[in-house]
Amino acid sequence: MPFQNKFHTFHQNSVFMKLPVWLLALLLLLWTGWSTHRYYCVKCGCCGSTGGTTEMSAESSGEPLFKWNADKPEADNQFKKFKDALLKRGGQGDTLVITGLYRANEAGGEKLGLARAAALKAMMMPEVPESRIRLEARQTTDALAEGGSALASAAFNWRKMVLKMEESAIIESANTTTILFPFNSTEKDKDAKVDSFLKSLCEKHKGDSKSISIVGHTDNVGEEKENEALGLARAKSVARILSGCGIAAARISTASKGESEPVADNTTDDGRHQNRRVVITVQ
Repeated sequence: MPFQNKFHTFHQNSVFMKLPVWLLALLLLLWTGWSTHRYYCVKCGCCGSTGGTTEMSAESSGEPLFKWNADKPEADNQFKKFKDALLKRGGQGDTLVITGLYRANEAGGEKLGLARAAALKAMMMPEVPESRIRLEARQTTDALAEGGSALASAAFNWRKMVLKMEESAIIESANTTTILFPFNSTEKDKDAKVDSFLKSLCEKHKGDSKSISIVGHTDNVGEEKENEALGLARAKSVARILSGCGIAAARISTASKGESEPVADNTTDDGRHQNRRVVITVQ
């Protein structure tokens, strides 16, 4: 069969060719509109439409959210991002105050608020040790209904550590402890608070084989070499107490960073106090 005859037969038998021209144009127009909508409103989310299903959604902030009457937050894989940002806002030794919020229409009242705060406290540890977390509860007026969406039901605030310049301080976090020193001091055997802490540290670790690193630091007052020697003297004073109460000297290492690694502003008394420190790390 000649080619022209074959084409003529295909033309006659084609379903689309049997449709009126106006109907073909309408179908083409509908297909073009549907394709355009799917690309802009479904795939790229460019049209701003709130209807239908979208393949893109806003990433969660990670802030813990609670449903009505729930004392545990909803699971959120972005919580670590929220936690990391919160920890960066806290200073050395600051106390994290977690306030659990509750509504008048929720059962439990203040107890529910404290339970929410306690659940969040567990999620903040060990990066923030228990000794530096305070729990509170407060009623809020925003609406939370049974069966509704989960809402933020807690507030997080850092309470700055207040230092007395003539006293030492102990700051615990994760597997490290920082001891702050008064100006130009090295010996801590007359400080009852530090002695008590070091004694408890001995009791906890004298039966194991973990190594203990002790690093001394100073502010920037004085000569660099003198500050390096002062930092080492502070580290060794703590090491003597630990070895004297039962931890083998071979497990303890001492070093000094002098004034080279400040954690606070050396232009203020408070900042210099935070820089005069010994950091104890249990490996």
